[in-house]
Amino acid sequence: MVYIPFARKYRPKFFKEVIGQDVAVRILKNAIRNNRVAHAYLFAGPRGVGKTTIARILAKALNCKNPSEGEPCGECEHCREIDRGIFPDLIEMDAASNRGIDDIRTLKEAVNYKPIKGKYKVYIIDEAHMLTKEAFNALLKTLEEPPQNTVFVLCTTEYDKILPTILSRCQRIIFSKVSKEKVIEYLKKICEKENIEYEEKALELLTHASEGCMRDAASLLDQASVYGEGKVNKEVVENFLGILSQETVRKFLRLLLNSEVDEAIKFLNELAEKGYNLGKFWEMLEEEVRNAILVKSLKNPGFTVENWRDYEEFKEFPLEALLYVENLINRGKVEARTREPLRAYELAVIKSLIVKDILPISQLGKIIGKESSQKGNNDKPKEEETVEKTPGGKEVPPMVNIEEIINSIQKPLIRRLIEDAEKEEKDGKIVIKVDLSYYKSYKKEFEKLKELYPFLEYELLEVKKKSSDRNKMKLF
Repeated sequence: MVYIPFARKYRPKFFKEVIGQDVAVRILKNAIRNNRVAHAYLFAGPRGVGKTTIARILAKALNCKNPSEGEPCGECEHCREIDRGIFPDLIEMDAASNRGIDDIRTLKEAVNYKPIKGKYKVYIIDEAHMLTKEAFNALLKTLEEPPQNTVFVLCTTEYDKILPTILSRCQRIIFSKVSKEKVIEYLKKICEKENIEYEEKALELLTHASEGCMRDAASLLDQASVYGEGKVNKEVVENFLGILSQETVRKFLRLLLNSEVDEAIKFLNELAEKGYNLGKFWEMLEEEVRNAILVKSLKNPGFTVENWRDYEEFKEFPLEALLYVENLINRGKVEARTREPLRAYELAVIKSLIVKDILPISQLGKIIGKESSQKGNNDKPKEEETVEKTPGGKEVPPMVNIEEIINSIQKPLIRRLIEDAEKEEKDGKIVIKVDLSYYKSYKKEFEKLKELYPFLEYELLEVKKKSSDRNKMKLF
């Protein structure tokens, strides 16, 4: 018995079996049911999402002897012949190998003949964007006014390469990638029908590798089941695809964030020696650092990051460090296009040497304040550098000149408020008396200043302004 690959064996034969293309199915079924089928369609979308398959189902529905609500019966002579690929009124043409004007001329001559057996002649032109400009021009008139009972379906993965003159003569239906959940459901059904033992995580890996392509997903499952001798688990899929687990990739990411360059370079070379696909590994690394940044930055990362709790460990690293690593990973990916990938990735790893020295901006502000404090103290005689104590015996931190604080404030409004406010030293702190109304209006700026200089305190005053004193109370 001849073996039939999963991608062909489980190809949909009815509109109701199509997965993930509800818009296309609804348009075509309604057109058939209401007798409003167009003379030319353009199916555009990614590879392996059902363009040619739906075109064949359309041909079946148009030529079926016993259609029901836009669906072919699948049992009549015409339906069976179309399924077997021997129906004389269904003509499939590969534009990648028949792209010249002579091929289109031959097609134009054949179009003029009436259907041999069915009610409609259906022409399916795959990879239509591969047709030459001359071939497209030769097809224009035929597409615009084809003979009665003739339908053209142009399928393409590169919509932007189709000439506007062709687009204007076709009804366009855009196909999209199939969602991850629907691909996994599709693979589960195949596993159940083929008695294949599977793990949910393994199917997720296959789905991710297929990139929303149903045909690729079925083909990868077919190969994985052969490789695993009827068992498809996570280890089998990782070995079969030549990819590493997410945990291993996150381990490498931690090496970069900790600037452990020697270990990271060793890790890369071991992957290369074992034959792993370094490009695929680098793409996974890019995805992992993206997830880590989202978990670090968002209050509710669960909406965008699956298994977001796996990335909570990266919250200990500054956001600036994560962003820097993301940038060097992206640069390494770009450079790998023009040089040997391993060399490009090694250079990217070496750039991570400075990651451990990256500090968050808030901490940097505190360091600047501390340095300013030390500078102010260095100007004093040595006998004045002794640590002061409060009456209760508590140590008081060294002070920063208030003028330096005022000069460091960027916003003129806040700088003027602090400059004009009354100030006093109390228990080792600088107390600034601020009008309560001003504090409420610019609370964010006041709190940010206090974060930079922890020895600042605010005494909030409620000032009752009289109408006669308004001009006197104006600061600006």
